[in-house]
Amino acid sequence: MAYSSSNSGNVKVTPFSGTDSGGTTYRGFSTVAGVKSNQLYDMDIIKQDLLNHFYTRKGERVMNPNFGSIIWDLLYDPLDESTKEDIMEDCKHIINADPRVSLVSVNVEDFENGLNVMILLNTRPFNKRINLQLEFEKETL
Repeated sequence: MAYSSSNSGNVKVTPFSGTDSGGTTYRGFSTVAGVKSNQLYDMDIIKQDLLNHFYTRKGERVMNPNFGSIIWDLLYDPLDESTKEDIMEDCKHIINADPRVSLVSVNVEDFENGLNVMILLNTRPFNKRINLQLEFEKETL
């Protein structure tokens, strides 16, 4: 979830429906290498928040064991219909937890070293599409 800090040092959620004087709806930061500035806005912070959620293994987040994805736990399972449904349900759960986006479609495919999950989303405040292609690779020795 995107946050911005107020002058008093308290953390507050940036308003969903409004914009600030700069026209930005969402503000946040990322420590991912390759970003010129740690500040991310609007579509970029939405994408980064979703990537953080998907690439965190469920139970890995300190003090929030329900945060994350179960896809990491299913990488070595055979990709049958039951496993695909579990992955799709997990994707729906993660997407529905974020009020800034709505799910359009999910597609799960396997490849030699893992899984590809393609997710098409619609951002509610901007009415733009986001296409996330997530790769979950099995650990190789």
